[in-house]
Amino acid sequence: MTINFKKGNMKEERKAKYVTPQIEIIEMESEGVMALSNMPGGNPGMPGGRSSRRSTQRYSSSSISELEDLINDILTFEK
Repeated sequence: MTINFKKGNMKEERKAKYVTPQIEIIEMESEGVMALSNMPGGNPGMPGGRSSRRSTQRYSSSSISELEDLINDILTFEK
């Protein structure tokens, strides 16, 4: 920390030392999930299932909006 005195008005000015941001990495354990279906075609990885079955993922607009808000919060700097 530095203290500077200006001539004339003797105004005190303090500057704090800059501390670089740090990133903490937290290891997490993930559990595998296996789901079997009784629907025709079954599980593509299991015998008797159709291997040509295609999977499509659809994301709701609310989950995309929440993700965008999270990214904006991370990238927004406040004084």
